[in-house]
Amino acid sequence: MNLRVVTCPDPRVDPMAIFGLRPGDAAVVRVAAGRVSPIVMQQLAFLAATGSDYGQRPDGTELILMTHTNCGIVNFTGDDRRDALAGFLGCSTGELSSRAVTDPREAVRRDIAILAASPQLPSELSVTGIVYDVQTGRTEVIERNSPLRQG
Repeated sequence: MNLRVVTCPDPRVDPMAIFGLRPGDAAVVRVAAGRVSPIVMQQLAFLAATGSDYGQRPDGTELILMTHTNCGIVNFTGDDRRDALAGFLGCSTGELSSRAVTDPREAVRRDIAILAASPQLPSELSVTGIVYDVQTGRTEVIERNSPLRQG
């Protein structure tokens, strides 16, 4: 299996420790709040293409989307930072509420829907959305799509 993890750069969130991984076990993409944004879509498409060059098949690839509790992204919901947050997420300021910025569980669901709607990613990809609780160290599986969408 080929593992990819998209998560926040918050130092409290260490996917290697959380999942018991060793170097080389996963490609880790660190992005603010672990949210799907245009650059994340590009990175995932690039990883899929590169993996294909090395014989990796999409049907053997697992993507973990991991948000976390107590994320600093909520500090960007005020009027003075909404434009920056919308630009980062690749949406309009009017769409921010639909991106569930303040709810990590709903954020995972919304981001999986964005991935599923993207023709950039192979439909055979498996995606698991997880919320990591920074207080308890526990993970909660929110949603799993395997395959990402019917091809």
